[in-house]
Amino acid sequence: MMRLSYIKTINKLSAAACFAVLVSSCQTTDAPEKEAATTKDGYCLSAQLAKNIKLANVTPATEHNHIQLTGRVMSNPEKYYRFVPLLDGVVSKVNFSLGDYVKKGTVLLEVRSPELSSLNAELRTAQAQLKLAQRQLSAKQEMFDDGVASERELIEAQQDVEIARLEITKVQENLNIYGGSLERGVLIIKAPFSGHIVSKNIVSGQQIDSGDEPLFSISELEEVWVMANVYAGNLSSVKQGMEVEVSASSYPDQIFKGKIDRLANTFDTEERVLKARISIQNRDLLLKPEMFVNVSVTQGNVAQDNEQNGLLSFPAKAMILSNSKHQVVVYRDSCNFNIVQLEPVFQTANTVMVKEGLKEGDKVVTENHLLIYNQIQN
Repeated sequence: MMRLSYIKTINKLSAAACFAVLVSSCQTTDAPEKEAATTKDGYCLSAQLAKNIKLANVTPATEHNHIQLTGRVMSNPEKYYRFVPLLDGVVSKVNFSLGDYVKKGTVLLEVRSPELSSLNAELRTAQAQLKLAQRQLSAKQEMFDDGVASERELIEAQQDVEIARLEITKVQENLNIYGGSLERGVLIIKAPFSGHIVSKNIVSGQQIDSGDEPLFSISELEEVWVMANVYAGNLSSVKQGMEVEVSASSYPDQIFKGKIDRLANTFDTEERVLKARISIQNRDLLLKPEMFVNVSVTQGNVAQDNEQNGLLSFPAKAMILSNSKHQVVVYRDSCNFNIVQLEPVFQTANTVMVKEGLKEGDKVVTENHLLIYNQIQN
C-alpha cells in the first residue's frame, strides 16, 4: 500500500516537471527579439544604428600621393651665432632681452676680466710704439728728402712702423678669439649680424667662467630649416627636390611650402631615421626653433600611375588602427560585415590608398564603425 502511494507521488512530480518545461518553452518562443541579434549570418544592425551609419565606396585612386612625416624646426646654422665665454670675468652690462631684434654691430655685452689687463697693456704699448714709429718715419722722410738720411735709414723707419702695426693686429686677433673688442679696458661684444635673440642665459653682474654654456644666441628667423624624419619604409618614395607642405598644430589653417634641399646619407643613430632638410621662408616669424611640425611630401599627380598599379582609395576616417594593424569594416548588408586588414600604400589627411584587401565597389563604414567593430569582435 505504501509502495503504491510512493509511485503515485513520483508520477505527480514528473507531470509537474513536464508542465514546467512546456511553459518555459512557450515563454521563450513568445519573447521579443533583441535589437542587435546574432544570426547564423553574423552580427545584424539594430534599426536605430542602421539609420546612423554612413558608407563610402572604394574607388580607383585619383589623388596626389602624399607621404606624412614628422619634423622639427631649427635655425639655419649658417645664420646662427652663439657666444661662449673664453675667459673668466664679470658681466658689467647687458643691452638686450630675449626675443629682441638686434642690428649688426649693436653692443650686446660688456665684460670685465683680469685676463684683459695684460692684453690692454700690450695694446696700449703697441699703439704708443706705432705713434713713435710714425713720427720717426716722418722725420726720416724729411731728412731723406734733404739728403741727410740714407735710403737704408728710411727703410728701417718704415719697417718699425710695420712692426708696430703687426703688434696691434696680434693683440686684436687675440681679442677676436674672445669674441669682442677692447674699449676702455672692457671686452665689448657686438652683434655679428642682424637677427633675433633666441636664447639668453646672462644678467648684469653675473660671474662667468671660461667654457661656460652659451650666454646668448642670435638667429636670422626669416628663413628656417625643418628637419623631417624619414623612416626606412619611406626611403624609396622620398627624394631630394620633392615639394612639401609643412603644418603646425599652433596654426591649423596655415600651410608652409618648401622643398627638400638635402637628404642625409646616414641614419641618425639615436632616432633611427634619415633626416631630410627643408628650407622654409618664415617672413612672418611664425615658425619657432624646436617647434614640432607635420610634413606632407607631395609626389605629384599620379592618377595614371595609380590606375596602372591598381591602387584603390577610400576616406581616411574609415580606418581603424587596432593592435598596430590598419583595418576597415566592409558593409555587405545589415547582417553581413567583414573586418579587413590592410596595408596602406599612401595616405593623405582625407584619403587612404591601398593595393590589396579591397575591390572597387566595396562599401566601407565611415561613421559608427568603431561601435560595429567592437560588437563584431565581442
